[in-house]
Amino acid sequence: MKAILIDDEPIALEVLESILSSFKEIEIIKSYTKPNEVLGEIGELQPDVVFLDIEMGEINGLELAESLMRKHNNLEIVFITAYSQYAVEAFEINAIDYLLKPIQKKRLINTIKRLKKKSKKYNMDSGQETSSKRILQVNCFGNFSVMNDQGRLFQWRTKKAKELFAYLWFHRGRTVPKTLILETIFPGKTLEEGTAILHTTVYMLRTGLRDMGFADAIYYVNECYQLNVHNENDLSKLMEVIDKKKRDKEDIEKILNIYKGSFLEEEGYHWSLGSQQRYKKMVFSIFDEYVTAKLNNHEYSLFIEACLLKMHEMDPFDAKVVRDIIKYYGRQNNKASLKIFFDSYVERLSNEMNLNPDNITLDFYSKYYYKNV
Repeated sequence: MKAILIDDEPIALEVLESILSSFKEIEIIKSYTKPNEVLGEIGELQPDVVFLDIEMGEINGLELAESLMRKHNNLEIVFITAYSQYAVEAFEINAIDYLLKPIQKKRLINTIKRLKKKSKKYNMDSGQETSSKRILQVNCFGNFSVMNDQGRLFQWRTKKAKELFAYLWFHRGRTVPKTLILETIFPGKTLEEGTAILHTTVYMLRTGLRDMGFADAIYYVNECYQLNVHNENDLSKLMEVIDKKKRDKEDIEKILNIYKGSFLEEEGYHWSLGSQQRYKKMVFSIFDEYVTAKLNNHEYSLFIEACLLKMHEMDPFDAKVVRDIIKYYGRQNNKASLKIFFDSYVERLSNEMNLNPDNITLDFYSKYYYKNV
């Protein structure tokens, strides 16, 4: 593997050169004490890996890493730091991406092994389709998940990496100002700390997406970030149905299959709450319109029951939905299901809200449960 080394301290650079020279897998093609010089030469050198110091007076190593990756996609970067706790915290323990000074040869052996493993993987993947032809599948209702077109799930190295991807994806190809990302995703950090963690998180996403077959997946221009991946997602599919002027049973079934939970429900991102409520209201309204029309027409089916129960799941204390379910079971004289449902509703209403059913709902239940008795 061809390597370049970057450290603004000549002595530290000599030490690193000396240690790496003992590894036959590594060919040191150039070393730099002036970080900015590498930007003009990276295209010509085409290294496989860069050993890069984080703390350099002339430029922040994390920012330099981003610039290098924009110029050279298939680049591995091993960060080196003497002391920078806020930056190290952004990496998983034992990740191959950083080394602590003074560098230990034992630790470096593991790094080289993992770099070799990745290098073999890239060679095997070199004949696959380019990222411009590949599609990422994003699912955002219930659990947020991302997979490539070969069914490989994206492995999130940190929670913030997952949130940053979700946030960039949420903006649907629009640029997002760096300052807004810092305020939204990394609140409570100083500008220096937040910026450092942002750079490491972007680096994680870039390398992770590249491993999935998507090079150049994140752009940075004019102090803004932008996600640049072709993707199919359940939100777009849902909105296609919602935007229809007329919807049939097949459309309702699509919504039922897509809406497995609220938008980013399991993630708890504060910035997604407004959209979460908006999509929930849209879906609930469509189900309500469909079910009401069917019940008014005295139609009953397992599909209608599924819609009713999904609505009840979405809002367990909506009195109209409860009465519609009572009506559904009661009109079919299905007293067993009616009693199981109503007892469960009464218990949950008492436990979670410390309330009893209102008189209208009680009368509704009595009307259907005790008829023909």
